[in-house]
Amino acid sequence: MLVDAHVHVVDFLQDRLTPAAFARKLADAGVDRAVVCGLPVKKKWPLNEPRKPGYYLDGNAPCQYYSLTDELVASLHAELPDDLGSRVAPTMCGFDPTDRLAIEHVELVWSRHDTWRGIGEVMLRHDDLTNLTRGENPCADHLALDPVFDFAAEREVPIAIHHDSSSPGRPGEHEYVDQLAGMLRRHPRTAVVWCHAGVSRRVEPQDQGKVVADLLEQHPRLHVDLSWALLDHILDDGRLVPRWRELVVAHPDRFVCGSDIVGPHSDWKAEVARLAQLLDDLPSAARQAVAGENALRLWWQE
Repeated sequence: MLVDAHVHVVDFLQDRLTPAAFARKLADAGVDRAVVCGLPVKKKWPLNEPRKPGYYLDGNAPCQYYSLTDELVASLHAELPDDLGSRVAPTMCGFDPTDRLAIEHVELVWSRHDTWRGIGEVMLRHDDLTNLTRGENPCADHLALDPVFDFAAEREVPIAIHHDSSSPGRPGEHEYVDQLAGMLRRHPRTAVVWCHAGVSRRVEPQDQGKVVADLLEQHPRLHVDLSWALLDHILDDGRLVPRWRELVVAHPDRFVCGSDIVGPHSDWKAEVARLAQLLDDLPSAARQAVAGENALRLWWQE
């Protein structure tokens, strides 16, 4: 079984996969179940940009928080056939993580639908997206997130966060890891999924495997999402680099994997092929845990 733990069903313009396209792409990619979410921000197309953007890095225009993304996810899930809908875990993310009223949005949107299985992907430190997003820069230990982490713990659902270990100007350092560790210490009952383990575009911290190993030892509810830019960092010629293979084998119950596709134009099948390389390099028990068992426990409580 392969559970794709990281699927964005919209892109940065909030264009959504149709139910038919979602079902077709999931089957073509060989995915059994999927954890799906929107994107908490939308790229603006202002008058001074001659070309319509398709990604957050297209042009210099800002991004702004877009709460409707959660309704797009919920409506997609509602339109799926029952047999497919049961294999999909919708999660919500459309709030400003620096707003101390964010918890009110979370509570309202959660109450509108009975299908939510988690929170995320919450965009915190995120390479150039951080500076392109209007408003205060988010971070993992922001006070606005405390009630959101408590909310997730009370409902026994995970919260997935993107929080780079450093900034593009200091790509090999770990300047923001303490912020993540501080939030984890404050919320030991909350299941947290660290997307890409702090690695991002232009952010590849040195000896990140040791940082991840230390955090896993100190925080038993922390999990790591193997996806996106992290795969470029840990796969070498289609195989896991030794340090990361040892890390996953040592903590097989703490990792999930995801394609991190973004909206209707992503090649889901190609991204899953990269995950297959990672999984094929693991011993059987670890492979089964990372490929599906851990995700089933986190998002389906199975």
